[in-house]
Amino acid sequence: MALDEALLFSCEEQKSPPILRLYHWNPPSISLGYSQLIASTIDLKKCRDRHIDVVRRITGGRAVLHENELTYSVCADAGKYPDLGQSTIQTYQKISSALLESLRFLGITAEWHKPSRETESLFFCKFPSKPCFVSTSRYEITVKGRKLIGSAQRRFGSRSGRRTTMSFIQHGSILTGKGRYNIAGFLPEGSSAEALTQSLDKRSTNIEEILKRPAKTDEMISALKAGFSSAFDIKLVESYITDAERKKAETLNQEKYLTEEWNYQR
Repeated sequence: MALDEALLFSCEEQKSPPILRLYHWNPPSISLGYSQLIASTIDLKKCRDRHIDVVRRITGGRAVLHENELTYSVCADAGKYPDLGQSTIQTYQKISSALLESLRFLGITAEWHKPSRETESLFFCKFPSKPCFVSTSRYEITVKGRKLIGSAQRRFGSRSGRRTTMSFIQHGSILTGKGRYNIAGFLPEGSSAEALTQSLDKRSTNIEEILKRPAKTDEMISALKAGFSSAFDIKLVESYITDAERKKAETLNQEKYLTEEWNYQR
């Protein structure tokens, strides 16, 4: 998470073009949305007992269990690259189009979802601190009505103090298969883990289930590179983390992402 924010700073300071980053989590971890209340979202003792790390994202959205999935992040200076969208919804649409194209390269026909307000309200009432994959928000990716990719975005005004900017970062989780853990097992005491498990099974799917076979990481990355290249009519260039970005990430890690104040006190 610290590295994603460091890369966002690079974009804001015009030291980098827009960035697509792809990665796995080790060990399995839970990431919380920026504004989530931890006490009503997960049980920290249950996480520690099973050696599940917990970190708060810079983006919004809801809790995600990162295991048997591929995480993507996209960050950019939206002012300099208006084709990426001038609002949260526009950017969601454009990135969703790239994700749909990526799935086509895997042989998967998917669609983005536009839930009704009534549907959103119903699930919010039933699971007020529900994990990400219990419900589907606008322009998130589904296959036959079941959620495959969950995403969260956050936009910023000027943070560098040098000039007026409008930057964004979007995180997303692409479910590749079923793991050893279910996020329902980490709910606070008194939560309906059984009902949530049933809802997750009913409303989400994964790449392996769709393809009837495991998808290799290299295969997934190749499809995403091809999909984003096609959707945005660009050529993606592989790059490495700079010394400045690594140093910024280390500072953010120590001062922010490793602290209880950031992760838990909200």
